[in-house]
Amino acid sequence: MADRVYKKVFKTPEEVLRSLLVEYLYRYESNEESPEDFLEDVREREDLSTEEVERLKKLIDFYLANEDALYTHLSDTLVGWRPERLLALDRAAILAGMTEMLAGGEDLDRIIYDYGTFAKRFSAEKSPSFVMGVLKSFKKRLEGGKK
Repeated sequence: MADRVYKKVFKTPEEVLRSLLVEYLYRYESNEESPEDFLEDVREREDLSTEEVERLKKLIDFYLANEDALYTHLSDTLVGWRPERLLALDRAAILAGMTEMLAGGEDLDRIIYDYGTFAKRFSAEKSPSFVMGVLKSFKKRLEGGKK
């Protein structure tokens, strides 16, 4: 990848961070890459500040500590789909969105929008609406107290 992939594509630090979280989940699922190796790789590539690296590390750690529960949430939220049948990048974007929502993300609508934007830039044609639809359904479940 070229230098500063996400900082060239996205305007806000939050969008860059969210894109990096998706990338980590994709790479972790593909080859079980360690958070340390990933953070070392992207720190320089994306010219991340110490604060940005720490924020990303907290989200990655949250995902790893709650991976089974997140997959259960994904299975419970999907209607007519099994998680393993999803495009790997879409699954990573959805799991990243769920991770951020459960880890205390404050603006859930912005989280949903940003992961949909990621899917628009990097995944299949119908991916943005699918990713956003699943995340909206998950948000409704969270707001309804169904965890």
